[in-house]
Amino acid sequence: MTNPLTISLRTALLCFVVVAAFSIQRATAQAQQLPSKTVLVLNAAVHSPAPFLAHSGSGTFDTYLTMNLPFAPIETLWKSLEKAVETPLKNRGEAHITVISPPEFTGVLSKVLTIQEINEIAISLRIQSSRFKAICMGRAQVALDGKAEQAYYIVIQSEDLLNIRRAIFRKYCTKGGEPSLWDPEHFYPHITVGFTKQDLHEESNGVRKGANSCFMGIVE
Repeated sequence: MTNPLTISLRTALLCFVVVAAFSIQRATAQAQQLPSKTVLVLNAAVHSPAPFLAHSGSGTFDTYLTMNLPFAPIETLWKSLEKAVETPLKNRGEAHITVISPPEFTGVLSKVLTIQEINEIAISLRIQSSRFKAICMGRAQVALDGKAEQAYYIVIQSEDLLNIRRAIFRKYCTKGGEPSLWDPEHFYPHITVGFTKQDLHEESNGVRKGANSCFMGIVE
């Protein structure tokens, strides 16, 4: 007669092997999605001083807040990226990190704050001197018109920029804004580098440009 304890041990061992095999298979599949041994170099000049640019207009997507950046280092990175992915990519011809997106301003903040008030907070906190760290090259991919389209961007980490959003949130609440309608911590700072058809966004395409989307390594 087979010992029940032996059966239990065998079952547990079998479960472990199955889970381990699945984990290895999944890790292998994920690794295959990344270009092997590809690490892109970002010129440290991206941290060079740049003037503040105000963005305000009558269109739905014309008003927002950014940290303006020099384009030359991003253009060089874009050329390296094209070679790495072996795909022609468009670029913006400029570089920035969006701090308050057009939908955030138009849909929520504009009900309480003006863009001038938001700009004043950003300037007082020295937005153009904000420190940031490049985490990786991220990739977003969605189907547009039945074809897979990609956008590539540098995933950024910046406590300074997050603190600007927090200060804007405090001002928003002080002036009667509803806290549940906007979360300053919901923030995926990035620098767009290139895209196949068009840039991709969370609001319109559902992509989140955080470390979850890391595709290649980056060194400065």
